[in-house]
Amino acid sequence: MVAQRTSVAQIAQAGITVAVIAAAVNAVIYLIGNAMGFFPSSVITPAGQPLSIVPVVLASVIGSLGAAVAYWLCVRFARDPNRVFYIVAAVVFVLTLFGPFNLPGAPAGMIVSLELMHVVVAGLALYFLTRLGRS
Repeated sequence: MVAQRTSVAQIAQAGITVAVIAAAVNAVIYLIGNAMGFFPSSVITPAGQPLSIVPVVLASVIGSLGAAVAYWLCVRFARDPNRVFYIVAAVVFVLTLFGPFNLPGAPAGMIVSLELMHVVVAGLALYFLTRLGRS
């Protein structure tokens, strides 16, 4: 069973891998979108500033590490941790999809780019974390 063969160190390593890759991919998405004019400075985030690459990278890292903690909890407490993690990840993913729509005046390109960034973090987390402990 996955729970017996997956260590905290393995989960931490996978979480860091997800964080690094997600931050890099989402930074590239941001840079391309910014070059295409998808991230206008007139759109103010809840932090009170226009979106920049720093919050994109931070959100990618925080989301990735949050997924690793959630997976650890699944491994620790669930009989079938991968199944439970898929369910938890799906719910969290769907909830995050509403965030970009709450940015007043956000153009479609910005919303699509932000949604793609959510897909990147979720996809990487599911890929790397659910493969732990497999032979």
